[in-house]
Amino acid sequence: MQAVDDGSIQSVITSPPYWDLKDYGHEEQIGTADESYELYHDRMEKVWTECYDKLAADGTMWVVVDTVMERGQLQLLPYHIAERAEDLGFILQDMITWYKPTAIAGMTERNVVNKKEYVVYLSKNKGHKFNPEQGSNGKEDPAVEEGHRLGNLWRHPVKRGSVGQNVLHKAPYPISLISRIVEVSSDPGDKVLDPFFGSGTTAYAALDLGRECVGYELNEEFSEVIEERLSPLEQHSITEF
Repeated sequence: MQAVDDGSIQSVITSPPYWDLKDYGHEEQIGTADESYELYHDRMEKVWTECYDKLAADGTMWVVVDTVMERGQLQLLPYHIAERAEDLGFILQDMITWYKPTAIAGMTERNVVNKKEYVVYLSKNKGHKFNPEQGSNGKEDPAVEEGHRLGNLWRHPVKRGSVGQNVLHKAPYPISLISRIVEVSSDPGDKVLDPFFGSGTTAYAALDLGRECVGYELNEEFSEVIEERLSPLEQHSITEF
């Protein structure tokens, strides 16, 4: 990430490729191209190291990820990512549960329907930026209750829109989820980084809320999806992704 100055990013928000789950069609991709679960984490650790260096002293990192199956054994991927990140100096602040009421699939045919993912909430230091009064999701949101602080159970239904129907990107996450993270972790004018850019959801939420965004994406064919996604937003300039 040589194009990004050290200490210039307020918030890293991303959903990384999972171990041995989705094939995004690139021979150097992390996840399906790795020989083992440990090698996957070794490669991910290099990304987290870069993110740590780019974060401001009061910056945070938010990783949207779920558990996975490895040869029939459940792997607690969010916790293993948190452990590797802590080894690099990150502080684990919470493991937020993202409740997906519209989900219909289980991890296997012999398992319960999986209606959740996790948001690994990490900070670079104890004195990090956090705006808990921001980010309401409206009705039926268990995280928001009048007179109480923001909770750690977030309800954000997954809706299939134009990007969700695009065959190039197989796992977009809802803008409402990312908008909440942007609001609670940064202020207008701050910079947000997504090292796994995908269809550009992080950028859409960040730019729409008056932040700047830097993104990295290995698959060049995603560029058309990203440009189409961001076209409704007014921008001073569009940089090369």
